[in-house]
Amino acid sequence: MEDVAKTISTKKMLNIKDLKMKPIKLKFNLITLDMTLSFIYKDSVLRTRKTLTNINKLFNSLDLYEYKDNQEALNRIWIIKKTLEGKLTQGFESDEYLKQYCLDDLECDDYKASIIENIGIVKITHEESKHLIKKLEDALAYGYSISVKDAIQEILDKINNGEFKTYQSVSKDLYEIANSIISINRTTRSLNSDQMFSLEDDIFDQVIEDAVTKLKDRNRIFVTGIQRWNTILAPGYLSKRLYTYLAFPGKGKSTILLKSAIDIRKYNPNIQTKDPDKRPAVLFLTLENDIPETIERLYNMAVDSDDIRNYTPKQIKKKIRQGGFKLTGENNIDIIIKEYKNRELDTNDLYTLIQDLADDGVEVITLIVDYLKRIRPAEKADTEKTELKNITNELKEIAKFFDIPVITAQQLNRTSASVVDAAIQAKKEDVTKLVGRDGIAGAWEVIENSDVVCIINPEVKSDTGELFLTFKLLKRRYRSAEEDEKLRRLEYFNHPFESGNEIKLIDDIDFAESISSTSIASRFEPAESKRGKTNAIEREEKPKKNKKNNNDEFEPFDFDKATNF
Repeated sequence: MEDVAKTISTKKMLNIKDLKMKPIKLKFNLITLDMTLSFIYKDSVLRTRKTLTNINKLFNSLDLYEYKDNQEALNRIWIIKKTLEGKLTQGFESDEYLKQYCLDDLECDDYKASIIENIGIVKITHEESKHLIKKLEDALAYGYSISVKDAIQEILDKINNGEFKTYQSVSKDLYEIANSIISINRTTRSLNSDQMFSLEDDIFDQVIEDAVTKLKDRNRIFVTGIQRWNTILAPGYLSKRLYTYLAFPGKGKSTILLKSAIDIRKYNPNIQTKDPDKRPAVLFLTLENDIPETIERLYNMAVDSDDIRNYTPKQIKKKIRQGGFKLTGENNIDIIIKEYKNRELDTNDLYTLIQDLADDGVEVITLIVDYLKRIRPAEKADTEKTELKNITNELKEIAKFFDIPVITAQQLNRTSASVVDAAIQAKKEDVTKLVGRDGIAGAWEVIENSDVVCIINPEVKSDTGELFLTFKLLKRRYRSAEEDEKLRRLEYFNHPFESGNEIKLIDDIDFAESISSTSIASRFEPAESKRGKTNAIEREEKPKKNKKNNNDEFEPFDFDKATNF
């Protein structure tokens, strides 16, 4: 292929294709090459097929003439390219087999073999891996601009020596080079997007493989202790999603949020952090209840329905620890609760909180904010409606930025309360069904910006006095087409509280069948807004299925089946 200078001198148009076909004249030092080898052979969540493919493209594009006097660098570049050939082309997975693949090649001499045997001695951390990936992807995306250096230098030399016919011809050559560089910049910024899909073979195969792997990754799915709850979440809390629960004042917002935190810890013990050097944690921000109130709720929800004031601190600590709240080798998920005043935080502060915890060795796997109206948006607004729109937009961006689920809540409005009150006076049943999308307080945009929106409301079954929490799904952005008819019927259900405990729901994930009621003809009435014991009938530890509540037409929740795309 003609070089760039000759292309210009013969008046051929300089374009992106010409530049991208030329080798990249970049020089990497031995430290960068050794760190690249360590990363390729490191078991890390950052070692995705997309990242390895980009590294492969970069090293296959290098102008090796730049390393003609550096055999140590050439040896490492050869190993990098050979390893990626084995992994990406041959499909080898075992690191030891990849090393052997390199060693078996006829070009592998003793010097290369020595380097291969010592791969891994140079350690690379999670943060160093992220920095290296950024550095290599930057070289791949923008390294082509270096290819015009010789062409520009030739033009400048001609100007200095007076070797040109007209200023117009020089200006035209410089314009073509500058225009190509600008085009490269625009193209690489577009093509280097984190998310891109195409039917072109290489991109298609890579994106589909990465997408399905992520969707089936249990480290990105957090199940709860309730089968039907998991079903409407389809199949649990997912990363990069915003979840919003709607409730009347004092009717379960804090309960459902704290229940989410407890269940993420309890039912997802094998979670692996993105950074293996950090321990996982659910970050729970309470801007309404103080820490003592939250601890009382946690105790009553997960340990005992008795009044916490009846025991000494030593007894409470023992009971909470025995209730499963202890960091162990089997379950090291922490629950970190931080208390702030109403509107003390804005959404920008959340980045700082999460990053500060990362500096302390903690990786936030889920963020829970109690609740929307009590946090400020980073982008100021003149009305409550716009504020809530900005807050939900910004929380969604946090979910994407940290690759975690963000869970929050918001109050239902006075109109919905009036509808429910009127239904109560008319002795109607299943009153939560009367509340719809127009019942959200403040802004329709809360529904628009959230991935999942669900109304919750406590109700009492009139003939037995049993207390249930009603779930009514308003929106689910994804997977709504799967098993359409079944999921539509499951968008509304009632789940029982433990007898004598009005904030502890009965977990049924380990039961053979769901204990939730899905009958629209059940006899319910709204629960009174009061604390204390109810007159609920004692339930068996593992209740039998009641044929009358129409549960027999649904299969029990199955995590593996739910994630079998």
